[in-house]
Amino acid sequence: MTADGASRPRVTAVVLAHGPEPWLVESVRSVLASTAIDPDVVVVDNGGAADQVQAVARLPTVRVLRPGTNTGYAAGCGIGAAAATGEFLAFVNSDAIVTPEALSRLVAVAAEAGVGAATASVRLADRPDLINSAGNPLHFTGLSWAGGHGQPADRHAYRRPAPLFSGACFVIRRDLWHRLGGFAGEYFAYHEDVELSLRLWQQGLRVEYVPDAVVYHHYEFARTAGKSYLLERNRLVTVLTAYQTRTLLLLAPML
Repeated sequence: MTADGASRPRVTAVVLAHGPEPWLVESVRSVLASTAIDPDVVVVDNGGAADQVQAVARLPTVRVLRPGTNTGYAAGCGIGAAAATGEFLAFVNSDAIVTPEALSRLVAVAAEAGVGAATASVRLADRPDLINSAGNPLHFTGLSWAGGHGQPADRHAYRRPAPLFSGACFVIRRDLWHRLGGFAGEYFAYHEDVELSLRLWQQGLRVEYVPDAVVYHHYEFARTAGKSYLLERNRLVTVLTAYQTRTLLLLAPML
């Protein structure tokens, strides 16, 4: 409850755990410390470090789901969202630290008419004055990248529509997520945020970048053979399913 007796928005944050997870506990604690909302957290254990997962399981209003296998990011988020009870869903990377006001500011925008998802001002954790993502761009070939990466945050201090939200931290209404079916499970990992952002725009709903919803991301750019394969595979899946045949024929030389 707020001071005037109004109820706070109920927000379930979905966090996936996989691998060593050195920032998982701090990430979950930052969500629970959010102001002006009523938060809870669903952690989906896709093979995260046992000690870190056990530590977050002991925190209040945290549930840990254990699918028993690595479901991938897209399906794991779906598992977490299916167990959510909040009216809003926040998807927060396990290496992202939300500032106290970030989620409430994202919720306020996501609740507006005509908005499909609200994406955070994601900063580089080791250089918080620099952007990691200020909403992501989309090239007509299906390529996407971290928008504004490495640029001063004050260049991105204004709210605006963005082509794509960043999967590092965004908020969407839970009923809308379920109506659209959430992330497409066949993506496994990478590009699922591109595909869902496109479906929001196709529904006449905007993706909004919220500059004062600040999140610190312990971002590491790594390009393994497996990641490169998934990025390219999923880019082509998106293009082949989102574009009309005549558009594909026109773009074929570039694709």
